[in-house]
Amino acid sequence: MKLQDIKKYLNETRNWYIVLTSPWKEKKIREDLDNKGIISHLPTTYVQYKWKEKIRKIQIPTINRCIFIYATDSEIKTLRVTYSILPLEMIKIED
Repeated sequence: MKLQDIKKYLNETRNWYIVLTSPWKEKKIREDLDNKGIISHLPTTYVQYKWKEKIRKIQIPTINRCIFIYATDSEIKTLRVTYSILPLEMIKIED
């Protein structure tokens, strides 16, 4: 989603949520969310893997099985039918 697309959604009340995905499905689900007009974020990192004497640099999700979305209550109700969604407050971060 582009910045100009995001600006038109900012006048609505939104909260951050986490969509739980199946393993290795993060990119596909993020594309589906983007196609539905949902503001989403999938943090990624580059890693080097070695396959048959070749070293390749690939992009993988930083946090496995999680996509962050910024959505309204009505969007969440619609998305809960298809995806497992957690509010960000449910995540306990230990020091």
